[in-house]
Amino acid sequence: MKKNIKVLAMIILIVIGATTVSCKKNNSVSNNSDDLQGKITVLTDKKHEQPLRAAIEDFQKVHKKVSVNLKVDNNSYGKFSESVKNKDKSIDIVTIDDCYAQYYLDKLPGGFLNVSEDIDSYKNKLPKSKMDNLTKENKVYGFPWSTSPKIILYRKDIVSSEGINIDDIKTWSDYIEMGKKVAKDKGKKVLGNVENENSDIYLLLANQLGISYFNKDNKVNFSDKEWIRVVDAVKNLYSQGIICDYNSKEELINSAKNEEVMSFVADPSYVSYFIQNIPNEKGKWGAIQLPSFESGGNRDVSLGGCNLMINSLSSNAKLSKEFIKFIISDDKLDLESMMKYGVLPVFSDIYNLEKFNKFEDYFNSRVWELLGNTEKGCYQINYTPYFFNIRDDVKNSLAQSNLVNKDTKIVLDSLQKYLEKK
Repeated sequence: MKKNIKVLAMIILIVIGATTVSCKKNNSVSNNSDDLQGKITVLTDKKHEQPLRAAIEDFQKVHKKVSVNLKVDNNSYGKFSESVKNKDKSIDIVTIDDCYAQYYLDKLPGGFLNVSEDIDSYKNKLPKSKMDNLTKENKVYGFPWSTSPKIILYRKDIVSSEGINIDDIKTWSDYIEMGKKVAKDKGKKVLGNVENENSDIYLLLANQLGISYFNKDNKVNFSDKEWIRVVDAVKNLYSQGIICDYNSKEELINSAKNEEVMSFVADPSYVSYFIQNIPNEKGKWGAIQLPSFESGGNRDVSLGGCNLMINSLSSNAKLSKEFIKFIISDDKLDLESMMKYGVLPVFSDIYNLEKFNKFEDYFNSRVWELLGNTEKGCYQINYTPYFFNIRDDVKNSLAQSNLVNKDTKIVLDSLQKYLEKK
């Protein structure tokens, strides 16, 4: 009898155990089930199309019930502005470059969703400068996605043939001397640069000294004495024949492929483009930081980047947030976007990954690590809503033709007074 009771007790325990395991298993399935579903539309321009298509594909593989539609229009800002004014809900997410973020936060009040609470858990992994650029009246209206630190890609074979150790080239004065030697001996253009809002040579050098068009109080800043150093340095680079301006990235890349230019100011997109599309140049190119103004000075510069912002009228805010969080924080996707498309993430976790810090044979260096360290060391750019209101005035005033035989301080004082009135 006792034996039967023991057997019965064991059977009961086995049944209870099996039931518990089954319940745990079922709970696990329930907790991991994908409850995301619906459709969202993302508006972007041609520049950001490829990495977004790759991100959408990866996201939809994970979330089978989700459909993400990508609209590509090079007038994406105009399209979104029109959408907001017409109270159109068809666009859920729009990409906004850094230099336009404050401008559109001011131009389209109430147009973007407040995501302060959603981004709070990420804020320690995102640069404060990027967060500040998306903040208006202490509320955050977007998620930083990418950034654009600047380095120099240079022809190692040419520098080596001149008997120059690139590690000795640390200041702009050093670079000028090297450039004059190369130009004389090889007949090459020295330093290429594409003129746009993210690689303007004045803004590049100003950022190096921790200044920009506006100070921290959003006041026009050309009375800062550091601007005299910037303008004089640029005048010197042009007068010595060091800088060569290009109208587009494509034009500069063709010049590099045709061996016309010895070096150029580059962002992450150039690095990935060379690796992916010009394999025969492997081993010829190296990467270094921008030179500093003086020995031991700052060499870290970053201008540009892209943000993901949600339409405040979106009916799919939850799904939009989940999609954006996936884009900015998925390690595999971030590495792929970086390697294939030159989209350097702002999410700090990726900077600690082995693949991020690996040795890149193409450039014979840890070029991604160099870009990451440059981003971490750079000064913040204060764009303000008025960046584009004054950009043409600054460009015209500081054009080389307007600086010839003129005192730099007088030019800057005149510009300061004009912009203060404007």
